[in-house]
Amino acid sequence: MPTPMSRYYSSRSASSPPPDLIRRAGKYLPRRVKSAFKTGIGRAAIKAVQRVRARMVTLSLDSTSISPPSPEDRAAAADMSVIVPIHDAPIVTQRCLASLERYGSEAEVILVDDASALRETTDMLCDFRDRNGWKLISKRVAGGHSAACKDGGDAATRPYLCLLNSDTVVTPWCWSAIEEAFEKDDAIGVAGPSTSRCGTGQVLSVARDCRFEWTDGQICSFAKRVKAKAGVPSIVDLPWAGGFALFIRRALWLQLNGFDQNLPDYGNEVELCKRAKDAGYRIVWARKGYIHHLGAQSYGQYITQDEIQGRKDAGDQYLRAKYPRAV
Repeated sequence: MPTPMSRYYSSRSASSPPPDLIRRAGKYLPRRVKSAFKTGIGRAAIKAVQRVRARMVTLSLDSTSISPPSPEDRAAAADMSVIVPIHDAPIVTQRCLASLERYGSEAEVILVDDASALRETTDMLCDFRDRNGWKLISKRVAGGHSAACKDGGDAATRPYLCLLNSDTVVTPWCWSAIEEAFEKDDAIGVAGPSTSRCGTGQVLSVARDCRFEWTDGQICSFAKRVKAKAGVPSIVDLPWAGGFALFIRRALWLQLNGFDQNLPDYGNEVELCKRAKDAGYRIVWARKGYIHHLGAQSYGQYITQDEIQGRKDAGDQYLRAKYPRAV
């Protein structure tokens, strides 16, 4: 069920990208016909078409594709401080950090260990730190995503921050697309890339359907197609950007004092974007960039669905009180 703030920041705003062919055609169908596509045979048919499409795209991707970043992306990465909050989940975290090591070596990488309990995790983080010269902040008591990002932001020195979930895979072309957006308009304060899972229009449906299946090579091959895709606007305004890989000007982050610490995790990116917009900044989707997001594979591995829902409900209640006119 959507929260009041998610309704307020509906991705179906006028600034969102146009829907796909099925949704566009569905607009003109009778109500009874549209209902049939949501349940029963109609729903099963749509799912079957999506599976076939996903299979065809997957087969066309190079599973061994490992492309070096271009000089342009290396230069863009050098302007980024990448902050990665981590709480165990060593398998997905290792995959995330390996992609950063491969495609973001010029960035200032700041790992924030939010009280991981597994020796496997802590040893891995030390290995990445020592091998790459990354910064590592180790916390004895878990404070949640917002507090970890604040600690990382306090240690950052580059012009742009990337608040990156540890269940993501970065690609060679994600950096320049974001920097191009920031440099195009000083009013752009927050930007996000295309992805496979988040709560905004940034999701590419094929990637969503294959997000657990693709190898890093296939992800890289898909990202190359995203960058080369013609006929779409490269920058699209959004009400808010997904928190899986949220890029923000460091000056704006400091001006806003980061995330609202009353929102330890869920809803913090929505609230931050609300304040950024109120300060006169644009929130945009840099469509040519791509960062793969598995989703619910980091912090979500260590708390139950009931606990997750409880946190969402608490965040929703707080946002209703803080922004009553937005509900």
